[in-house]
Amino acid sequence: MQISIDDYVAFVDVTLDGYREALARLDDQSVNARPELDDANSAFAIVTHSTAACRWWLLHIIAGQPTDRVRADEFDASGRVAELSALVDALDRDLHAATEDLGRAQVLANDPGWAPEHLEWTVGTVAMHAYEELTQHLGHLELTVDLVT
Repeated sequence: MQISIDDYVAFVDVTLDGYREALARLDDQSVNARPELDDANSAFAIVTHSTAACRWWLLHIIAGQPTDRVRADEFDASGRVAELSALVDALDRDLHAATEDLGRAQVLANDPGWAPEHLEWTVGTVAMHAYEELTQHLGHLELTVDLVT
């Protein structure tokens, strides 16, 4: 089975629309609120992390774009809803701009530095992992929004 890059990006677009819908339910105070659960993250941290992770996997690991990502900082991030909306829009725009590069990729441009024991990283597995992370964190975001609003 093969999936076209256009089909893949269409599913990412639907997921990013889910992020936009969740963010529309927040204000600048609630976006930084952490649910009263052990180790819970704010919506701001979740979106910061998930967009950075997707960008890292797709645009850096597959397409070879440079990165200055500091993963640990993503969980302490805070700010305004407009900033998160801009992150989501920038990921969407940059992903569409890299569609040809992603579609042509046959090998990874950068080594992820680790791999699950049962899996070898390929362009396809990295793309699926990026999508998995994006959708998983959309669920986290939706639950977080429910709990803080």
